[in-house]
Amino acid sequence: MTLIIQKYGGTSVDGRARLLAVAARVAAARAAGHSLVIVVSAMGQETDRLLALAREISSRPNRRELDMLLTTGERVSMALLAMALAELGIEAISFTGSQSGILTDATHNAARIVGLRPERIRLELERGRVVIVAGFQGVHAETREITTLGRGGSDTSAVALAAGLGGRCEIYTDVDGIMTADPRLVPEARLIPGLSYRACSTLAHLGAGVMHPRAVDLAAARRVPLAVRSSFHEGAGTEIGEDDVEGPVVQAVVDRTNVSIVIAEGTAGGRSEARGILENVAAALPNLELIAHEQDTDAHGALVWIGSAEDAAELERTFGQLRGPGGEWRIGVTPGTAFVSVVGLGLGAREAARGEAALERAGVPLVALRLTPTAMIWRVAARDCPAATRALHAEFLELRQ
Repeated sequence: MTLIIQKYGGTSVDGRARLLAVAARVAAARAAGHSLVIVVSAMGQETDRLLALAREISSRPNRRELDMLLTTGERVSMALLAMALAELGIEAISFTGSQSGILTDATHNAARIVGLRPERIRLELERGRVVIVAGFQGVHAETREITTLGRGGSDTSAVALAAGLGGRCEIYTDVDGIMTADPRLVPEARLIPGLSYRACSTLAHLGAGVMHPRAVDLAAARRVPLAVRSSFHEGAGTEIGEDDVEGPVVQAVVDRTNVSIVIAEGTAGGRSEARGILENVAAALPNLELIAHEQDTDAHGALVWIGSAEDAAELERTFGQLRGPGGEWRIGVTPGTAFVSVVGLGLGAREAARGEAALERAGVPLVALRLTPTAMIWRVAARDCPAATRALHAEFLELRQ
């Protein structure tokens, strides 16, 4: 029997009707002869509701207790889906992340998977059962503390299980697959039937919300067969695999808006002090992304992060504590910025010139451009993000290649 790991996101299991629809889809796959592991997220906006509840009690919730709270959302989904499958005459059993053998490091709220011991899953599959796993969570191997993997962690759970069990991974969501742009901004956006691991990773890291970046990178590293499909209707979706095209080919335009930029500049303290700051910020605010570390001399350096307004404000507030004793540092936050990126293969100066010309015709002022072999990343004002996205999509994906 072919082993398939299917992951269903929050919108796919949001309420009785959606859970029954997922159960019917699982039953059909079972009838087709597949062996199945189902990874589920919390229902709808349940994680946000639990997080808001925590913040009603505490302005800065303890991270360990926050993990204990947030992991309950997926447990509700997994148990209800097991019940729905039982009503269809299908034997199923649900497991938490720790029961599934998903081992993580000790970082609460943003743990990394460090190992798998899926013996219980294998045993139940051999018994002919469908195994349902709570995504987004695991357990620290030594302390047995429950941990969560951060937002989008259910994708990572599913890919990790596919890698460990030797199966195919299918991500089911509320869109048809991965699109050439956000259809809310670009009505002409279309489905991408096939995408390379490399391009998909770039899209995910630059803001596409369909797949979590860590999940794509893990799939690429372990060569896990991967697909993104709609849970609301039938369709082939997007297949993700090896590169099969040579030359400059643009595949999508992705936008990331309402981003804050944090810049810390030090006039003394040297390289070791900067490294200490990086380590402390990564531990305290793991969702902030470091995008630059410039060290002109031992006495002067600059650190640049991007992230949400909340994380940026928290770093600005606590930077003195995280920095510790040492040299003199200044920190500043630039809120309300956006990045619009063209993603493809073999991109270079010619494509950059075309993109800048398209943005100029659309009246979009440019702040900065960063060029890599797989992406052209423009920084623009947040208000210009929709116009920039439409202009670049029209230039590269509607007119010509």
